[in-house]
Amino acid sequence: MSELVKRAITGAIYVALTLGAAWAGPVTTTLLFLPVCLLAAREMHRLSGKGATYPDATFPMVAAALVYITLALVQVVPRFTPMVAATVVFLVIVAGTLEILWRPGASPAKEMGALLLVIFLVALPFGLITALMHGGPELFIGFMVILWTNDTGAYLVGRLIGRTGLLPRISPKKTVEGFLGGVLLAVAAGFALAQLWPVLAPWQWMSAAAVVAMASTLGDLLESAFKREAGVKDSGDILPGHGGILDRFDGFILALPAMLITVKLFS
Repeated sequence: MSELVKRAITGAIYVALTLGAAWAGPVTTTLLFLPVCLLAAREMHRLSGKGATYPDATFPMVAAALVYITLALVQVVPRFTPMVAATVVFLVIVAGTLEILWRPGASPAKEMGALLLVIFLVALPFGLITALMHGGPELFIGFMVILWTNDTGAYLVGRLIGRTGLLPRISPKKTVEGFLGGVLLAVAAGFALAQLWPVLAPWQWMSAAAVVAMASTLGDLLESAFKREAGVKDSGDILPGHGGILDRFDGFILALPAMLITVKLFS
């Protein structure tokens, strides 16, 4: 089976599961993305910890699970207020600090940096999915459609007419033309979503799409920089044809918070 076929099959399963879970509701979505969050945390730990004396990824994965579940519960359990979520995040950081300081042979700066990346670049964006679904699945599904459209547009336009490198030092294949093509197609998708789901005005959908496209590209470049520093091609190998979880969700980690902030500003 060719890599292209593997990539297509994996992508189709990913899209079907995401859309199905979103329509089923926030609880199903939370359960679906929990293992995704944990695997992404494991990959982030490995990427950011290259050269550090890590025993394993257990603590960062536990930390990611606690933060993710707490943030998800904020939207569905009245007693879980944002203050409770902030307290959990703080206590997780304190526990990580103690574990690193008391363990012989640790590399405190690298390991603490890795833990913070796991919390704020993995657990936080995944945990905020339910916040975007507050009131219905339309905004989250629309967000994912915009994300996929931007990725597809950037790839196709970059392949067809891409000439000018966007940031060759980090990602040699990304072009300015591809970036602009992705943003324009994402904005067009935003306009189409406004006709389908008028939960936002057309200009709001289109503005959110532009923000998501730019944040997604930034997240993609950031993960590329992590991989380049770690000396690896992919963040993992769990997804046939795609690499690791972070290779599939690199744009997501910055784009989802950006979408949520934009929507909150509109409301």
